Amino acid sequence: MTTRIVLPAPALAVAVTAFLGLTTIGRSAEEAPKVNQKQLLEALNQKKTQALAEAEEAQLLISGYEEFLEDPELNAEERPEIRKSLIKERSRYKQHRSRAGRIQVAQQELRRLPHDPAVNLHTLKEAYAGLDSLAARGKEAWNEVLATREKFVGNLEREHEQHLRDAQDALRTLNVKEQATELLLHSVDPNSGNTSDSEFFVTLKLPAVRTAVERGFRIAANPNDKQRQAQTTLLALIAYSQYFWDHYSGKRSLLGEDELPSDRHRNIFGVPDGKVLTSDMITHNNSHFYYLAPKARERFNKTLERIWGEEALSVTTWNQKYDEQFAHACRALATVSNDYLVPNPEVFTIMEKVELLLNELDLVHKAINQLDSNYRAQMATAKQFGDEARLSSAHYNAEIWSKEAERLLGGFEQGHALLAQQLRDSGEEGWIPDARRISESALIIGKAQKRFYSVRKVKNDLKELLSDR
Repeated sequence: MTTRIVLPAPALAVAVTAFLGLTTIGRSAEEAPKVNQKQLLEALNQKKTQALAEAEEAQLLISGYEEFLEDPELNAEERPEIRKSLIKERSRYKQHRSRAGRIQVAQQELRRLPHDPAVNLHTLKEAYAGLDSLAARGKEAWNEVLATREKFVGNLEREHEQHLRDAQDALRTLNVKEQATELLLHSVDPNSGNTSDSEFFVTLKLPAVRTAVERGFRIAANPNDKQRQAQTTLLALIAYSQYFWDHYSGKRSLLGEDELPSDRHRNIFGVPDGKVLTSDMITHNNSHFYYLAPKARERFNKTLERIWGEEALSVTTWNQKYDEQFAHACRALATVSNDYLVPNPEVFTIMEKVELLLNELDLVHKAINQLDSNYRAQMATAKQFGDEARLSSAHYNAEIWSKEAERLLGGFEQGHALLAQQLRDSGEEGWIPDARRISESALIIGKAQKRFYSVRKVKNDLKELLSDR
């Protein structure tokens, strides 16, 4: 198969007018002979056309060699030489296509380069002259402005710090971790004397769900660790709500009679047993071990992380062998109504209390975020410097640009020299354009031309601002 390459029209190469005073190394920009950019573009275009033609020729040979190799009647002795030739032509094709691409980039950068006779090495040096001293004076003046402004923002900072201390006190008073731990431990304590009959029923039955969950998630029980007990109790509550997903999410009333989940097919994931492996709740399984997908892990772990942070348990796998034990414990904690299992509402009440605690925690955090937002807004208003704000950016830019002056001026001069040398070499037979350096030279010359006017403006701004002071 032959690749057809459309060569660019010669008109594209001559669309730019002659510009650019180019220098040679050791001569000033004003003394350097002017080089016609159109000539360099035309020379590059010829080389690009030649490279594309070479690549097309290589592609034709590649196709021919491939056809030879596909011929079953080709002698075995001839195949190695043909393969060598094929490899050689493929390399030649890539080489010339790459060269053509680099030349095209160089042409593009040259075409983007504007013709600005006002910018040369002499005028650039004049623009940068004295910039470093102006930058130093500007920085000193800006430091004086900042010192004055600090007096205005000091009180604002102290007020903000006091507000933050008050918010932290509120967090300590709320102490969600401790309150949640006490609430969850109380929910499995049958010895509490102030429980109702329904609460007492839950304290008797919920530990069985917790035990099944601990075993299924391979969590080592620790009766002496109250925090661990509270966390596994919350995991049991979450698992219970997953088991009765249709009630907890309020979807039972929306389902038709045929769509009601069979109570015999409930599970800890809240999906039909026969569809667990194809659901989005697990990534894969290894025998009876189910590896929870991010969605399933978040359902179990997120609430614990919000309460206990880095100390929270994190579950990743479920042992399917404990499904029946878990289901039996859930059914024991439920009631039967109209031939369907109905979850114990007291269990959901405990979860709602946990959610209320977390909602209070969110409110405090939102209040802290609002304090920060208000503080930033007030601080931004307090730091409005009016016309003096120009002093900040002006002295900063002057300082940065004065440091880069030597490198930019050297690059500007060397870039001109490189382009001039490339144009001289283009008349020689066998010339291979240094396309990469041509692109780099065009870029740095263009940068210097733009920076020329920026430097002049920042010098004028600094002189104006410093004279007013």
